[in-house]
Amino acid sequence: MYSQARNGGSVTPRYRKILDAHIAAGKISLHTHTTLKSVSWDTASKTWSCTTSSEEATLPVIDYIVFATGIQSDIRTIPYLQTFQEMYPIESVGGLPCLTDDLMWSDDVPLFMTGRFAGLRLGPGAPNLVGARIGAERIAWNVDDVLKKLGRSRGIIQENESSSDEKLEAYASGRDNRFGTLIGMGDESS
Repeated sequence: MYSQARNGGSVTPRYRKILDAHIAAGKISLHTHTTLKSVSWDTASKTWSCTTSSEEATLPVIDYIVFATGIQSDIRTIPYLQTFQEMYPIESVGGLPCLTDDLMWSDDVPLFMTGRFAGLRLGPGAPNLVGARIGAERIAWNVDDVLKKLGRSRGIIQENESSSDEKLEAYASGRDNRFGTLIGMGDESS
């Protein structure tokens, strides 16, 4: 269902409509299943020359190459995740890990994942910006609980009871804001 809903891509319906309008106007040409075979930089003209895998897709010289996609998203084929899977096995479906509702690897392993790897919990929008936001929110809600369970969280630190290092630690762990470290600065008598 996930693969069918994504339809092989990550363009949301709103942007697909905009893209289709540009294609219809002749401003953009879309070449699916086409890859770059080679690229070369010309220092004199400061442009890229590209050769593609498709004879239909002949590209003019290019000023900038902005973004490319195609990362593998199968935990069974990514070396560091293969090792992790061997040490802490969990189920996977189509290469996507079966994470907990909190987007953790498992209840015993506090490794949080978002983006494409959280697709089974967040749905087909997981790799997009909206999915990243939802994943980040869900993870943020649960980090403090996990830290408490591990005995590493002190909760929100009271300003008058903490050192500057503790305040910085609270900020860095997302339990406080960056301005909390400024309280009391300049109060020392000269």
